[in-house]
Amino acid sequence: MEAIQLNHAARPHRYACAGITINPNPPQVGVVTTLGLTLKNAGPKPVTISRIETMIAQFGVGVAWEQLPALGPFHLPADPNYIEEVTMQWTPQKGGHRCVRANIHIETLPQPLQIGRNLQVIESGAAQTNWDVPFRLGNPQDQRMPIILEIGGNSPQAIDAYVMDNGRMVRSGEPIWLNAKEEVDAMLLLRARTNAALESVSTVEA
Repeated sequence: MEAIQLNHAARPHRYACAGITINPNPPQVGVVTTLGLTLKNAGPKPVTISRIETMIAQFGVGVAWEQLPALGPFHLPADPNYIEEVTMQWTPQKGGHRCVRANIHIETLPQPLQIGRNLQVIESGAAQTNWDVPFRLGNPQDQRMPIILEIGGNSPQAIDAYVMDNGRMVRSGEPIWLNAKEEVDAMLLLRARTNAALESVSTVEA
């Protein structure tokens, strides 16, 4: 378990940070899941957390977040050996990939510390060169807008990416137009250009 160090709040945390624990893991539809945050203050002064806001979303782009009840306040002494365990419960209603995000509001900081975690990590076998990933695609704005997929990661040039939208294949970088607040089912298609290219790829970000 990786504790979230509040005195390093200005330093970005990677999205797969283990500071959020899941039990049971993986979560099961209809089964109460406990989400936990492990907090530590290794700084020279006490820290007060006014509130923690946690939200969960399906894997997708522009989809709505499910808000869990806010928790707080919490007071952490200036003691690197003191650990504050914060837990909350959530019951998933359908299967699939989820993203968890927690905003930790600290009284002495102008912006909240943001921590995230994937509830189900998408993995493939070493010999696999194609991935088809269903996800929800949405436009959260109040007007019709284009949604554009961009691929990043440690070696984006090794991967071809497309989105299948209503039977139409759209290459990354091309727009998909959605009406205001519209959400649709889509499919992310990832294709490795060569088998050798996979040796240099460890992450793909969309």
